[in-house]
Parts: sequence; C-alpha cells; structure tokens
Amino acid sequence: MNPEILLIQPPTGSYRRDDRCQSRVEDQTIQVSFPPMDLAHHAAVLEKSGFTCRIRDYSTAGIAVRTALDEIEEMSPRLVFFSSTQPTEKNDLAFSSRVKEISPNTIVVLRGESVTFRDRAILDENPQVDYILRSESEETLEELCRSLFREDGNELSEIAGLSYRDDGEFKKTPDRPFIKDLNKLPWPARHLLDQSLYRSPETGNVLTTLYTARGCPYPCIFCPAPIASGRPVRMREVPDLIREIKHCVGEYRITEFLFHGDTFTYDKKWVLELCEAIHEAGLKVRWGCNSRVDTIDEEMLSAMKRAGCWVIGYGVESGHTETLEKVRKYVEREKIVGAFRMTRAAGIRSHAFFVFGFPWENWEHLEEDRKLALEIDPDFFDLNIAYPLPGTALETMAQEQGLYDSTQVDQGGYAVPATRTEHLSAAELDEWRKKTLLSLYMRPKYIFRTLAQAGSPGKTWNYFKAGTSRFFQLVRPRENPVDMRPRPEPASTVKPTAESA
Repeated sequence: MNPEILLIQPPTGSYRRDDRCQSRVEDQTIQVSFPPMDLAHHAAVLEKSGFTCRIRDYSTAGIAVRTALDEIEEMSPRLVFFSSTQPTEKNDLAFSSRVKEISPNTIVVLRGESVTFRDRAILDENPQVDYILRSESEETLEELCRSLFREDGNELSEIAGLSYRDDGEFKKTPDRPFIKDLNKLPWPARHLLDQSLYRSPETGNVLTTLYTARGCPYPCIFCPAPIASGRPVRMREVPDLIREIKHCVGEYRITEFLFHGDTFTYDKKWVLELCEAIHEAGLKVRWGCNSRVDTIDEEMLSAMKRAGCWVIGYGVESGHTETLEKVRKYVEREKIVGAFRMTRAAGIRSHAFFVFGFPWENWEHLEEDRKLALEIDPDFFDLNIAYPLPGTALETMAQEQGLYDSTQVDQGGYAVPATRTEHLSAAELDEWRKKTLLSLYMRPKYIFRTLAQAGSPGKTWNYFKAGTSRFFQLVRPRENPVDMRPRPEPASTVKPTAESA
C-alpha cells in the first residue's frame, strides 16, 4: 500500500537535522548517523490518527537523487514532509522542486528551525513549497493532514503554528503553544525506520535516540534550543521512559541509546530516579547524553555510570572568560576543569564541544581554547565554528556588524565559517580549526589512551579506522573553499602555533 504521508530525509547530505544541532556528520569527531526521530515522532502522531505513513532516510542510506525521485514518483504520496536545516536549506528547496515536477499533486510540507524564521521568504520564492510548520510541529502536521484529507479537520486559519498561501497571499496563524505533557505523545514509529542504518561507530551495534525532555532555560546567544523547544524544561515521566527502553530492547534488540535532552542533567532528582529505575529493571543498556558542567556532581555521575552511561557531551564553548560571559554561558573555567575531572574519576568518558569565531574574538581567544582543551584532556572533542543560526542573538549581532557571509551559509555547517570576526578572516578560522584538531588528535598520549580504552580488538580497529579517516579529512583540501577575502588588520596578539603538549 502506498503511503498517504511520506516523511523523508532528502538526499541532500548527511546532517544532524534536529533544531539544536545542524552539523554535517563527517565533520564531527564521532561520525554517527542518528535515526531521524523527528520524523518518527511525527509519523507516530499521524498513525495514531489513522494515516498511513512511510519514512525514507535517503541521505543516510546513500540513495541517489534520481533514485529517490523515481521512488517518490512510484509511491505518489498525497503529502511529503521533511525537516530542513540552515546548511541544507538551499539543496532541500531544490529537491522539493524536483518532487513537485515528478508528482505535481503531492503536497510539500517543511519544518525546521531555519524555515520557521524565513517562512514568508521561502513561500514567496518557492512555489513548490505548500506549507511550513513552525516550532514544535507534531500536532500541527496532524491537524493539517486532517484539514486536507479528512472531513473532520479544522480550517487552515484555525491551525496554530502554520504558514501558507491563500490565493497567493501569505498567511501565518498564531504560534502553537509547546506541548506541556510529553507523556501524551505516542512513542516514535521506529517500525517505519530501517534500524540497520544507525549504528555505533565504536561497537557497530544498532543504536537509537530516546527523547527524554524538551526545552532549555539557558540564554546562550548561538543556540536555537530555547527558540525551538521553549525555555521551560519538560521532562518525561520515568515509568514511561522505562517502558520505551524495554520496548526497544525486546522488540528491536537495541541496547545502545542517546538519551536526548538539551541538558539531560538539568534535574538531579529526575536523573537519579531514572538511573535507579534502569538498574532495578535489570536493563543492560549503554547510553550517552548531553550536559552542562554546572549541573553535575559526583553522586549523579556515580548513578549514571551504574545505569549504563558511558559518555557525556559537555558544551564547554570557550576557554576565555570574556567569551564565556558574552555568549551568556555563565560558567567559570574552574568549573569546567572540575567537571571533566569528576567525569573521568567516575569512569565515564567525556566529549568536549568548543565554539569559536565569535565577532569579538582574536588569536588570544583561540589560544585559550586550545590551552583549555589540553588541560581538560577529554576523550573526544569538537571545535565548532560559531554559526549564525536564524533567530539567535548571534545572527543579529553578525548582521549588524557586517560579519555575515551568506555565500558560505550552505557550505557545511559548523565546520565551515559563515562569518568572520572583527579580527580574523573566515579562512583563518578554518585554518586554525584544522591545525588545532590535528595537534590534539596526534598527541602520542592521546592516541595510546584511546586505543587502550577500546577494550577489544574489534573496537580498537574501529577507533583506528575512525582516526585515520578523520586525519585525511583534515589534511585534504576542502571541495568548497571558504571565503578568501582580505581581512581587517588584527587587533592584538601574535598568531599562535598549534603545537601539541
């Protein structure tokens, strides 16, 4: 049976497509493709209402554009739905135009953090796009499909969070309130996913993402999380999470998870309750999560380790006090160092995420980042270039200061600078990232420790392959060169070297 609703990852590059993280998979240290749970959540809500759905992840499966179009033409769905990101938007829109060419009666619907803030421009300039869903959109899509395909649907003007055209005129309904009780949402439609596509690069085992919470109360100027999912943190109830974990283990034999939450460790009591419930249920699972350095302590880390946590990703952002204050991170350098020390002592590996290239930064700021990376010495690390995502304070700042370069915005996400700083060109930011990553990766101490931690010949080989691949990615020329325009004279420091310690 052909689906009424086709939910896709278009064949426009392998990217993380959640609203918070819009990075190209190959540019990250841990090169893992997570399942498109946003599609699976939307599909679950649609199926609950009686719609037939299918999910196709063309990007992760490596399906060619022509093959994908042939398949869509054969299925002839009534509606095609996908999430777009800022780095992929240009190609996503081009693909949606191709879809409309081969299947003119198919309705094209987009969502995503970037299109939320450019809804009018996209609808004005792209006649192939019929509707844009803004912000949290499971309920919006379900109501839209009812309106289009069922007699019991509301008028379009009554569907909150919807942007569309009416007789050629742009229409925008009021914003939709965030879902207060996440436990009312059905579990994601994992049965529609090809689970074999999503595997741990370390073990090779199938993995999945478990959404534990939505919302972020923190005001970081570069992050769209509070915009996309709201500031109040909405936690799922522990019993419901345990039931979903058991379902994944029993139905799909999945034991590896990413516990997704903008700050998983935001509520200590909830974390301890979940960890105890996992232990009491006898669930032998292996999982990772994201955290802030100022939300963890030894008791929490011990409970997490006991419940199967093996890695925590921390948003370090910067080693320079000025940057930590200006990006509104509001953590002290000593707190960062202490968090990584405690994590290692608990037997949990750490992943440090730095963000650099903010408008005010010069060589001195970047050198402090490098020094901090050496001091905390995480098991994994990423150096991401500050990216002016739509709706963020960073985007406004970059535009007002004339630092924004729209020609680079669709070139690669966090690994390709879309701006320069007041003192450094985009090309210099790109060069520093590559050289610094190489200097950090190539330390003999780091290489020996990483291979020693593998624990088995299979994992050791996987680490070796990943490291070799990463090395050649960093040393070979980029296919899409960054902005090479002349930069302003540097304001202060002498350019540092990126030697290892």
